[in-house]
Amino acid sequence: MPESTGFFSTLGRRITQARTFAVNSIFVVAVLFVLAGLFGGSEAPTIRNNSALIIQPAGLIVEQNVVPTNWQDALFRDSSDATIEIGQILHAIKIAGTDEKIKMIVLNLDDLGGVSLAQAKRIVRALKSFKETGKKVISYGNIFQQNQYYIASSSNEVYMNPWGQMLLEGYGGNNLYFKDLLAKLDINMHIFRVGEFKSATEPFSRINMSDEARQASSDLYQGIWAELIDGIAENRQLTSIEVNDYAQNFDVLLAKTGGDMARAALEANLIDELLTQDQVETRIAAEVGRYEDEINGIGMRAYLSMRGLVDETYDENAAEIGVIVVQGAILEEGQGVSNVASADDLVGRIRQARFNEDIKALVVRVDSPGGSAFASELIRQELELFQVTGRPVVASFANVAASGGYWISATSDAIVAESATITGSIGIFGVVPTFEKSLSRIGVYSDGVGTAPMARGSSSLAGLSKQTERILQSSVEFGYGQFIDLVARGRDMPRAEVEKVAQGRVWQGSKALELGLVDALGDVNVALAKAAELAGIEQWRATDLRQDLDPRSVFIAEMMDSFGFQLTVNANPLLRGIQDQLTTLAMFTDRRHTFALCLACAN
Repeated sequence: MPESTGFFSTLGRRITQARTFAVNSIFVVAVLFVLAGLFGGSEAPTIRNNSALIIQPAGLIVEQNVVPTNWQDALFRDSSDATIEIGQILHAIKIAGTDEKIKMIVLNLDDLGGVSLAQAKRIVRALKSFKETGKKVISYGNIFQQNQYYIASSSNEVYMNPWGQMLLEGYGGNNLYFKDLLAKLDINMHIFRVGEFKSATEPFSRINMSDEARQASSDLYQGIWAELIDGIAENRQLTSIEVNDYAQNFDVLLAKTGGDMARAALEANLIDELLTQDQVETRIAAEVGRYEDEINGIGMRAYLSMRGLVDETYDENAAEIGVIVVQGAILEEGQGVSNVASADDLVGRIRQARFNEDIKALVVRVDSPGGSAFASELIRQELELFQVTGRPVVASFANVAASGGYWISATSDAIVAESATITGSIGIFGVVPTFEKSLSRIGVYSDGVGTAPMARGSSSLAGLSKQTERILQSSVEFGYGQFIDLVARGRDMPRAEVEKVAQGRVWQGSKALELGLVDALGDVNVALAKAAELAGIEQWRATDLRQDLDPRSVFIAEMMDSFGFQLTVNANPLLRGIQDQLTTLAMFTDRRHTFALCLACAN
């Protein structure tokens, strides 16, 4: 036995050493590659007269990038995890509008992995302001998804490959329901919930969508869909009926073109011309010229590195308004993890702002479907302590600010949402799976003693006692009551009125304004102006209160962001799907088993 243990122990060490050596080798090569790029003598980018600013975002658009805490994660991050901050895109468009050397903007959205309608609307507003300076915007692509197309539709000209396609798929989709599977596996899914519309637990308790969930989802998606259709119609100078007809009767339109998707989009006046990439480049070069056989242009990353990320109107002597981004599932821990808003990290940063007298107000930019109710409350408590000092807190809702995302914002001095924000979902639930029946099928049983009922009645392997179930249900009901009270206090609404719009129901931002759940519609700039108003300051500057990075993370950030160097591997789509499901399951880690989470918003 000792020999066997020694053998496997030694083998394990050898495998670990080999893995470490391999990872270190890749890291060294990566560093050498970056250094070679820095000092290899290549010509530095320049901005020539009459240049085109080429914006070609790759990956997902986010409010804020998350830097991996170790370089192993950076090296082996999947390519679909690539992100770009929306602020960088907006800033590039803004300064290009007053840059005498920039003649036009060229948008290529083929590599844009994902963008929400709320984000797309912010980009469209920036492009419209750019065009008001008399400059031009051209978009081209091979395949346009609907939100990407909405951005492109605001261009002066939209080109698409003759073999391309543009579909308006609509919003919505199907959920998976596991009730029968759980029954076949003899897994007991103990569900504790409050709220007529809180549908997060339905996949575990039903085989289909409830009428309440169907009603809430339909109302939400129809509202957002109308915003998309109306926006495209306005941009393309069409009627909403014409744009909606393209989506609803695409099969009929496609039959008229003999199955030619690109031609169908062209004949619907959603595309201006069908051109190959070479033809598009020739068209652009005719306006901006060429330089050494390349279009006279500059990429967005290089442009920002030369022009800077700081607004020219920045006044270092002005009063500071701190901005903190809450992005991803809200959990107690998880600092440095993509798509996780760590309460530990956020509480620390809010506390730093509280003890910094130079910070005169705080704007919390929320893009989260919620998560742990306890973690959400920890963040809200710290925000309230900031308010106790006499300084205002304004919540600014991005794409999603639901359940826990709304919880942390409920007692803010003001709430500003985008018109297409998904918000509300004021409700609480608990989920505890137990496997006593599953284990009994293979001959495994649980038995023992305890000095109190909870000692043996709250195990995932032994099941839950009736007493434990009553305790958890009471805890969920208490949490829901607290949620209602926070909203009533923060929004200055009667409790009965909050109950009417709560029950776990999800609302569109514009509808939330009508219901009194938010104070105004607008982006983060509107929230900053509101914070300045509440703080009584006329001259102010926004200060991004990001998490502090250690030297290693700083190097990773510089390597991946400043130099555009990405080391990624392409995951199998099936494995990627499994990873997404595991990420969702990771949200259910609250030690109190109570969650303020909108799963429909997280998808």
